[in-house]
Amino acid sequence: MKGAEVISKLNNVLSGEELIVSSNGNVSRQAFHLLPQPQLYLRGSMGLPVPIGLGLALALPGKTVIVLTGDGNFLMGLSSLATVAYLQPLNLKIIILDNELYSTTGGQETVSSNMGYLELVLGMGVQNINSIDSIEKEDVIEKILSDTIKDPGLQVLHIKVEEDTISLENIPWHPVEIKERFLKQLDI
Repeated sequence: MKGAEVISKLNNVLSGEELIVSSNGNVSRQAFHLLPQPQLYLRGSMGLPVPIGLGLALALPGKTVIVLTGDGNFLMGLSSLATVAYLQPLNLKIIILDNELYSTTGGQETVSSNMGYLELVLGMGVQNINSIDSIEKEDVIEKILSDTIKDPGLQVLHIKVEEDTISLENIPWHPVEIKERFLKQLDI
């Protein structure tokens, strides 16, 4: 299963009330085209989806905050997971789409194939971690996504996905416009 297919399945389990922070590059483009708008699409911000999601989760404890990130982006900001584990925001859900590549910049390999995500996240102090292979679990991926979003407490879901070759238009909004649309949604 490809990352875009997982994102499409995520759309089926959203209530429309969640706030989604998507990492720059392909993941943001896929979120823009496949999920409800507006969300917070990051651009030029490698490694920042988790800390930005953490800030939103702490500032808006009544909202479910979903961080949708690729493995390269997650690994770039790995140190923020220690803060997430320490603070344990109950409304934060982190979904890692792992294709073992920096897809947006040309398909260079990440170190993800050498990682034990389950052990890493547990070792940081996050107790609710699920690591699955979307190809082996394709028939239940929607239920796993739903459980991750609806189960109480901090959740991390690591999903092994196939390389995505889907070609989508860039997000047409300037970063300032992305921010303004997102804040308008929050009624701030």
